[in-house]
Amino acid sequence: MPFVKTYWIFFCVAIHVTSSQTNKDKVKYDGSQVWQVHLRGAEDMQYIQKLIDSQDVSIWSLTQTRADFLVRDQNKMKVYRRLVSRNLNHTVLILDVQRRIEINTRQVVPALWTENTLRVGHRLSWKKFPTLDIIEEFYNFLAEDYSSICKVQTIGYTAENRTIKMINITDGNPKNKIILITGGSHAREWVSVTSALYILNNIVTKFDTQSNYIKNKNWLIIPVMNPDGYAYTHTVDRLWRKNRRNFTRCNGVDINRNFDSDWGIVGITQSDECKVTYSGPYAFSERETKALRKLIGSLNWKPVALLDLHSYGNLILFPWSARTQATEDFDKHLEVAELMRSAIFKSSKENYTYGATYHKIYPATGTFLDWAYSEGVVHSYVIEIKDKGKLGFLIPPKEIEDTGKELFAAVRALAKYLNTHKRKTESDTEKKWF
Repeated sequence: MPFVKTYWIFFCVAIHVTSSQTNKDKVKYDGSQVWQVHLRGAEDMQYIQKLIDSQDVSIWSLTQTRADFLVRDQNKMKVYRRLVSRNLNHTVLILDVQRRIEINTRQVVPALWTENTLRVGHRLSWKKFPTLDIIEEFYNFLAEDYSSICKVQTIGYTAENRTIKMINITDGNPKNKIILITGGSHAREWVSVTSALYILNNIVTKFDTQSNYIKNKNWLIIPVMNPDGYAYTHTVDRLWRKNRRNFTRCNGVDINRNFDSDWGIVGITQSDECKVTYSGPYAFSERETKALRKLIGSLNWKPVALLDLHSYGNLILFPWSARTQATEDFDKHLEVAELMRSAIFKSSKENYTYGATYHKIYPATGTFLDWAYSEGVVHSYVIEIKDKGKLGFLIPPKEIEDTGKELFAAVRALAKYLNTHKRKTESDTEKKWF
């Protein structure tokens, strides 16, 4: 049984949603702000938890030393007074959340087909965040123009009957090591989607000029693991996180809390369906997590690596997420995380830090990261993409391309490492997963 420090029992990164969204009126955040507070210890952490539980704030990011949270206009004075009573100072990160949303989403309206896009065959660009329709166009383009190395596969269907698509890239060698990359598990984390798409685009469209350590891998890339939630952030609520499964009182499960890895720990696993980190009625209750489990089970060879992309925080994380002890591969994780951190810094001068999830940010149960590792994917990592809170989930479109470049630099570093390091024993390379 994993051991959990006492003060974490009171912790859960959660937002209370009072009711399910039953209409298509857009959720507005007029007058809302995002504040950042630096924490001095466990008592401050518990105090922030009280603000969350009272629905006075909605948490965006929480570590042992810092809390970023959204404050609604009507709660600002009350929250300010409560922070002062605790002798906690705050910094305003986003002055007007609704205005920032509007600035960013003006550029999300699908572009018209032009002579250039007609020639290319899709409207995806690195100048704006794409809708699902545009992402589908890009998938179709890849399937048609790069069919010799690229196959678009449906790995499952969502509660709203959308397809979960995976792009399988290979030079045809059945002995290639498999690397799995996922994005968009949390709907509001748009830059995780565009970063996965950027990596995908670079591998496929520039395949012939890639280094051998890229070409000799079998790449499985799922840019949008949560298409229902992602579509909802474009049409109704820009800051929605979960999937869109319907329950009695509220909608949605946090699919990155729904895997069968330390699921059900009292004080961490969230059992309230109206909380943003709701773990679901049971492990693997959701179609998205079932699709990943089925995918992994269908492979002849287990992936050697997983990169699960999220935002935000400039972090490279590895297991465990709900256990205090280090994994048996801790030294390997440190080595690879440092290589990825260095590659990112060389690419963009962005400074990422790294560590085990439990100790670096907060405990979380039922994560894809931990489940994949427990199933034998030794090199399992989460990358929490930039920034460090200045704009958080509302990173502007002008950052899409540079962010994609730095993430692809990390991917190259991982692939190169895997090319030069063998598994524990030679027999492992001949061992099927099932």
